[in-house]
Amino acid sequence: MKDYNVVIIGSGIGGLVCAGILANKGLNVLVIEKNQGPGGYLTSFKRKGFIFDSAVDCFSGLDESGAIRRLLKELGLESEIEFINVDPIRESIFPGIRVKTWSSVSRYIEDLKTLFPSEKKIDSFFEKMGEIYSEISRWASGIIQFKEGNTDFTNIFLKYGRLTYKDLMDDYLYDERLKSILSDRCSFLGLPPSKISAISMISLLMSYFMSGAYRPVGGCQKLSDLLVAGIKKKGGQIIFKSEVSRINRRGNRVVSVMTTNETEYCADFYVSNIDYINTFSMLGEKYIFEAQEKFNEYGISPSFFILYIGTKADLGLLGNSSSIGYFPSFDMEGAFDFKNSFTETTPIGLTIPTISDHSMAPRNSHSIMVHHLTDYAYTKSWKEEKKRLSEVIIRMAEKVIPGIRDQAVHIESASPFTLERYTANIRGAAYGWQPVPGVRPIKTGIENLYLAGHWHGLGGGIIAATYSGFITAREILRQV
Repeated sequence: MKDYNVVIIGSGIGGLVCAGILANKGLNVLVIEKNQGPGGYLTSFKRKGFIFDSAVDCFSGLDESGAIRRLLKELGLESEIEFINVDPIRESIFPGIRVKTWSSVSRYIEDLKTLFPSEKKIDSFFEKMGEIYSEISRWASGIIQFKEGNTDFTNIFLKYGRLTYKDLMDDYLYDERLKSILSDRCSFLGLPPSKISAISMISLLMSYFMSGAYRPVGGCQKLSDLLVAGIKKKGGQIIFKSEVSRINRRGNRVVSVMTTNETEYCADFYVSNIDYINTFSMLGEKYIFEAQEKFNEYGISPSFFILYIGTKADLGLLGNSSSIGYFPSFDMEGAFDFKNSFTETTPIGLTIPTISDHSMAPRNSHSIMVHHLTDYAYTKSWKEEKKRLSEVIIRMAEKVIPGIRDQAVHIESASPFTLERYTANIRGAAYGWQPVPGVRPIKTGIENLYLAGHWHGLGGGIIAATYSGFITAREILRQV
């Protein structure tokens, strides 16, 4: 007799989504989480009355047909959480140019055409992105509706899977400044336009236009905590502060998992929502070697240095912009050369949820998260370098918000080493595998062991991890 139908290791969004779907279908589900709370990167913390989201700016999937909205409905939770629709989705500051990305794609296109009147194919470029995204959207709709025989994903990759985002832009656009502006959210996935998959970038950009960009009122932790409540409501269980240390197998099947306190849990199926390398290191030497091969073949995403600032600074000049990208130059390729990290030439992103959500800071104050994409190998002494690097980021942030330091009530930082320690993602990887062109057929090779989250083949980002949870839940339900 098995203790559970499914044991899920880790409570990031992919694991929570998978657990919620399976629990809602009546399966006996256990989630084991090493930290004291759920969410992975979808978490928040509180300091001196300020609430900070750990890593996430905003995400889609909350329109009426969105994946996250659908799960909340199925768990009976839709009325128990409020979301803010972020608009403008982003404001990007380049030398001499400020551009707001509105939720209305037509408004955004008109702004670009005004800025670059000599570019005659801006409409055509967005039409092509819309065409590709419509195929992605049909595939995604089939996933959350559990439709069988959905081949749209294969068709998409046959047609566009080898294209980089730069390839696509070069077919329609000429002005390198315009291309840089349209690449402003490459940092959301961690690669420059010459390397990032066109499909990954289109999925990110167009999902915001078509589905909207959202934040939970009160911080991202609200969503993670609510999903935990929904899983428990449906009979599922979640254990916190318990870390899986070993995955026991017999032949090509997992028979149990063991935690660090020597508690053993058995199930019919197992799902890993944690780091790919860590997962395979718990299976034995043969699997560690296979995981290393995947690591070398696909590569992992970079990480972030994040500054959390609680401030009383007046942000009236920002208007309604709560997500800002600051780019000291139009050189988007150089921006991703991490040898130049923490210099005056590399970009930063600022997330200021309190522009529209006043519950996340004391009265007349703001919570600000400043993100700087970097590589884990930038320094061997993140702990010793934190103070100096924080000073660099503050100086850059002051170019967007003058006086932010003088009015600061609290300043705290997280390095790639911090992210690695908290999430156990190797090298503090922000998005799992790097989203290069091509298919990443990431499977475990173990009959009853599955993956969910950004180490699944879909890659990183909240919505991609959400769909991975749906896919894995469907694969398990087929066999129950």
